[in-house]
Amino acid sequence: MGGGDLNLKKSWHPQTLRNVEKVWKAEQKHEAERKKIEELQRELREERAREEMQRYAEDVGAVNTSSSGNSTTKVIPEKRWCVSLF
Repeated sequence: MGGGDLNLKKSWHPQTLRNVEKVWKAEQKHEAERKKIEELQRELREERAREEMQRYAEDVGAVNTSSSGNSTTKVIPEKRWCVSLF
């Protein structure tokens, strides 16, 4: 008599193809969002590190900054002295 599981015909059943597809799409969307957030966090860390290095370089006088707010990076060459003992 029976001919299969009647629950598979119910819209709320977790094993129906439509519900499995919905879950899969939601998982894919969540994974893409997570990757995007990780990428943005990585870019933010890099930008902060760059800004910190820029501030440090300005503090030690290794770069010149203009008064208009746009910084022009000019690395001042380090003077090296070589002493020969012979």
